[in-house]
This record gives sequence, structure tokens and C-alpha cells, in this order.
Amino acid sequence: MRRISHVVIPICVDILWRLRPYAVSTNRPSPSPLSTDEDPADTAEVEALRALIRRFPYWVKGRALLAAKSLAVNDVATAYAEAQALLILAPKKSHYCATALFELGRCFLRRGDAASALAFLDQALELTPNSTLVQEERSAALVLLGDKGRALDVLKAIDPLELSAEGKAALQWLSHERSSTPASS
Repeated sequence: MRRISHVVIPICVDILWRLRPYAVSTNRPSPSPLSTDEDPADTAEVEALRALIRRFPYWVKGRALLAAKSLAVNDVATAYAEAQALLILAPKKSHYCATALFELGRCFLRRGDAASALAFLDQALELTPNSTLVQEERSAALVLLGDKGRALDVLKAIDPLELSAEGKAALQWLSHERSSTPASS
């Protein structure tokens, strides 16, 4: 019976999490994607996820969600802890392992440690080579390391229709930087 509960309970929690938007009022305005203000709804979701993970500590998807949502509300410490836990719990070379490496890379990028961020993002890219998000974050780490040429090459290799707004802005800025920099002879 105990083995079944380890399978059934996470599935039930996952279903409840998916039904949550229908139980919560959805007539709140969506925040601007460029806004740096924390959305109170995001903070409430982080708290709800924390409570669920305390109750179901092996819920891998919940830990992935909490890591991403924690970064959305600038809680890097929680995001880092959840990504580390996810790395331990997730099967190796799985989607969740790649997610953990991606979130760890984002945590290090937020802390300004571009070299560590690049190492984690490179590992994530090995598991998900077509991930636009991983490539965009990798480009950001390269910019922080001062390698704008490689960062531009990474962004140019991505289909422009798949780039996020931030990726498009970075591509435009890096292209402008390259064109305004005098060529050395």
C-alpha cells in the first residue's frame, strides 16, 4: 500500500495544483512582463507550493515549479534550495534534471556568478539542446563574462520567432554593440 501512495499522492497533488486557477479568482490584471514589482499572486503561489512540498516532499514537479516561481519573486535562496533538491530527486538525464540545472544556472546568474551559471547552463543544454530559454540564459552569462561575440552568435543561432522579448532585445543590443565597435586592425 505504501508503494502505491508514493505514485498516487503526487498525481493527486498535481491534479489539485492544475485545478487551483479555477478555485481562485482569475479577474486580476496580468503584470507587465517588464515590471520588476512582485506580483502578490506569485507570492501566494510560492507559499502554496511551499505548503504542498512540506506535505509531499518527493513531488518533483512541485519543486520545479517552486524553483521557477521563487526566482519570479526574487527569492534566490529558495530557488537554489529547490533546484538542488530537484537535482537529487529527479532521474538523471530527465527533463526535471535539465530543469534543475537550468534553475541553478539562473540562480547563479542572479547572484552575478556568470562562470558558475555558464557551467550549469551548459549541462542543461546538453540535456535539452533545442531549448531557447537555456540558450538565452547562456547568452546572458556570456555577456556577463565579457564575451559579447559568442553571446551574439548564440542568439543569432536561435530562430527569431522563438526568441522571447528579452532575447530579441539582447540580440538587438548585441548587434548594435558589434556594429558600433570599431574593427581592430
